Order: sequence, then C-alpha cells, then structure tokens
Amino acid sequence: MAELDDHTLPNPDSTSTEFSSNSSESATPEIVTERDDLNPKEPEAAMATPELQFGLEADHLTLVLPTTQTYEIEAWDTIWANFREQLQAAADFPVAHVHLIAQNQLVGGRQLQELADLLKPHDLKLKRIYTNRRQTAIAAATAGYSVDQDPPNQLLADVPLKLKPLLAPDKEPEVLYIDQTVRSGVEIVYPGSVIVTGDVNPGGSIVADKDIVVWGCLRGVAHAGAKGDRTGRIMALQMEPTQLRIADVVARAAPQAVEQRKPEVAYLTQAGIRLAPALKFSKNYQYQADQQHWQETSDPLLPVIS
Repeated sequence: MAELDDHTLPNPDSTSTEFSSNSSESATPEIVTERDDLNPKEPEAAMATPELQFGLEADHLTLVLPTTQTYEIEAWDTIWANFREQLQAAADFPVAHVHLIAQNQLVGGRQLQELADLLKPHDLKLKRIYTNRRQTAIAAATAGYSVDQDPPNQLLADVPLKLKPLLAPDKEPEVLYIDQTVRSGVEIVYPGSVIVTGDVNPGGSIVADKDIVVWGCLRGVAHAGAKGDRTGRIMALQMEPTQLRIADVVARAAPQAVEQRKPEVAYLTQAGIRLAPALKFSKNYQYQADQQHWQETSDPLLPVIS
C-alpha cells in the first residue's frame, strides 16, 4: 500500500474547460420536399464560401471553424484553399502554437492532419482543439492534441461564438474512451468518466468530473471529481502519478518498489487521498454521503489500508 503526502488545495478554477459528449454523431438527414408549382418560392441565396476566421492572441494563433453546416470533402478543400491564401498573404507570425475552435463542427483525423500540414511551412504547430463533439474530441486526442470543450474566455471581438450544449442538463455524459497512450503535453478535459487503454506519460493530464481509469501506467496528472465530486476515484494498473487530485484535494504518490506495484484505486478519505488495492475495492469500501468521503467497511477479514 503506497503512502501519499496530501494536503488540501483551493477549489479548482471554476472556469476550467471541459467537453461534452453526444450520444449520436450522425447528422440529421436532409428532408427534400417537392416544389409547389402553384406557389413558387423565391430562389435561395447562394451559399457563402466557408472560411476560417483567425487572429492573434497573446501567445497563440486562434482559428475558428464555420459551423453553419456539416461540410463534405469538397467543402473542406475550399476551406483549406482559402486558408492557404490567407496564410501566404499574412506576415510572419510571432507565435508558434495554434488553437482550433471547432465548436460543433465534426472534424476527423484527416482534416486535422491537413490543417497541420498547412501550418507547418509557416512554423506553426496545432496544439489545442476546442470542441463539443465527442467524435472530434477522440480524433484530436488520438492525434496527440490537447482537447477542451469551451473556448477561451477572451476571443477576438469579430469572432462570434455561440456554443450550444449537446446534452440536456440532467443527462449524464457517456464515458470517454481514449484508445492510446496520453503523451506528454496532452490534456484531456471531460465532464464524465474517462477510460484510457494505454499509459498516461509524465506531462500528460486527465481531468474528469467523474472517475478516471487508466488501463496501463499512470505517470502523469489525474484529476477526478474536478467539479467538486468527492466520490471520484482514480484507478490504474500501475500507479506512478506525478500528481493525483480528487475534488479540491491534491496528493503525490510516494515511489514504489517494482515488486509492490499492482492495480490500485485512489480515493478520498477524511484524512486526504489514499490508495487501496483495486481487487476488492468495491466490496471493502463505501462512500459516506453525510461525511463526503470513502470509508472502509467493518468486515474483520478485510486488509488494513494504511
């Protein structure tokens, strides 16, 4: 049983970002109606050419995708062609990182790679994706980018953003599965539980409003119950975190000998964050709602957790 040096920190920044999930990523089918010859309608206005909006922030370039519709491959070609011309016409950029605000636009790995390729000749590197589409979030995380839902608080005045939550207020978000290692510099922020089928490397970060499960080695930062949920737990096959946080409590795990490493659960007790063997955690521990922490049951056969 590993010991933790724990202490209480102030509540996490209430403005921390997160991203929501969508139970269905398929677009709503277009309904085609026949023209009423007796009541002819005015011809619809020609659809405007989609363009990226962009401008400089303090330490990065902000890009904003148009969100009026879901774009096909041909439209993406137009978006990239227009953006290429804008990049070529612009002066040298004094920043190196780029943040993409995708909003509700569905962006796949192909589009992210195309954007990265456009930025590279200008010494710009795509760093963070803001999206409220679960599928886009997975594509971005898989490509190694940091992911958030809400855009920064301060944006260019001429970039109007209207993000609409894809979940009803009382609907629980789906579990987010990250099917690869979370590399250094990547941060995942999510309003539900996160399961990583891989490692979390030093410099990588997982922030979840619920539980965090790492089916591998946790060497980075894990913050469960980020919005104040003290029932949050952090589980890993191998627990070597840089830092553990549950709700507003933070701890750092002490080094373990190789032979002592085993699947463990980090949970919140009255004394702070503690680790317990994962094998029988669900049987041996119960959450005490009135005291707002986990407590070992009174079964005399249970091992003592120090």
